[in-house]
Amino acid sequence: MEILRKTLKAYILAILLFIVLTLVLAAVINFTGFKEEWAFAGLVAILSVVTLLLGFLEGRIMERKGLLAGLGAAIVFLLLVLFAVGSVFSRSFGVESFSVFYLIPLASGMVGGVLGTNSSK
Repeated sequence: MEILRKTLKAYILAILLFIVLTLVLAAVINFTGFKEEWAFAGLVAILSVVTLLLGFLEGRIMERKGLLAGLGAAIVFLLLVLFAVGSVFSRSFGVESFSVFYLIPLASGMVGGVLGTNSSK
C-alpha cells in the first residue's frame, strides 16, 4: 500500500509540473517572439523533463529494475496526457495521436528510472 501511495504522489507531482511548464510555454509563445511552430518541440521537451523526474521518483520507489519502472511510468504518463488532450479537444484518441518524437520522453523516463534506482543505493 505504501508503494501505491508514493506512486500516486509522484504522478500528482508530475501532472502539476507538466501543467505549470505548459502554462509557462504558452505564456512565452503568447507574449514573446517565440515562433508558434516550435510549440510541439517545447512540449516534447517539457514531457521529457517531467518523465525524467517521474522515472527518477519511480526508480527510487521501486528500488530495483529502474529501466522498466521508468519506462512504465513514462508510458502511463504519456498516455494520460495524450488521452486528456484528445478528450479536451474532442479529437478521437487513436494511433494517429502517436508520433516518433514521443520516444524521447520515453527514453528520458528510462534514464530517470535508472538514476532513481542507483540513487537509493
